[in-house]
Amino acid sequence: MTTTNEKPFTDEFALYQAARVARAKAVAELIGKAGSGIKGLVTRHLVEPLRLRARRHRQLEELMHMDDHMLRDLGLSRGGIAYAFEHGREVEPANVNAPLTKPRAA
Repeated sequence: MTTTNEKPFTDEFALYQAARVARAKAVAELIGKAGSGIKGLVTRHLVEPLRLRARRHRQLEELMHMDDHMLRDLGLSRGGIAYAFEHGREVEPANVNAPLTKPRAA
């Protein structure tokens, strides 16, 4: 009688079957780990960038469909939407309605 992993085997066929089961479990585990790794790569490098692009496109479309009054309330003009969308706005937007004045000397 032969023993492996604390289990007694009475013949070679039972030992062969146990080895096949153990090998199948190991291969299945490796395939599962490889699959989840590939899934992570696909998600990180394909799916998420596409989701981000779609979300940015929807946001740009929303801004483009606003009327001029709503854009002015946001501190934007229709011509500045694309620039502001790509580069952001200034920290303190300039008051376009204020009269031009020269800065005072200190």
